[in-house]
Amino acid sequence: IFNLWWRAFDEIDSVQRHNPGYSCWTPIFSEKPYYMTQSDFCYMIGPDMFDEFVKPELAASHRRLTNGFYHLDGPGELAHLDSLLKIKELKGVQWIPGDGQPFPEEWPEVYRKIRDAGKLIQVFGHKSGFKTLDKIADDLGSGKNIIFIHSVDASKLDEAKAFLKRHGCDEE
Repeated sequence: IFNLWWRAFDEIDSVQRHNPGYSCWTPIFSEKPYYMTQSDFCYMIGPDMFDEFVKPELAASHRRLTNGFYHLDGPGELAHLDSLLKIKELKGVQWIPGDGQPFPEEWPEVYRKIRDAGKLIQVFGHKSGFKTLDKIADDLGSGKNIIFIHSVDASKLDEAKAFLKRHGCDEE
């Protein structure tokens, strides 16, 4: 399956070369090959089995992706975070706490661990909106190396501009 997936990726990439960049189901733009890898199966296994059966394939994928991220999906996958962060080519981690869990901004220890490993953090605004990044940035000391994805209604444009300014981004 791994080889077939990469064959399909390479075939799509051969067409993609005529476009200015890459994206996938999470809206991060990259000029170089990018994908959000994941392994929902690892929620059901321990660290030893993860390192033996899942991590080698993830590492091989990330060696092929210039800007590969991992979708860390729920508290059951946190047991594998330290191992994941040792994948040198992994650029970043998207942390999704899951249904029934505290909101994304309530996990500063997860974000700190990701940032301390030199990886980027991707987080969605969800119901807390701009407060999500504000809290995470406060907990970490800055919003540096965080990819924050949040939709904003046009009626809240001034709030969005203030948010961008607060985190050192230009309005343009």
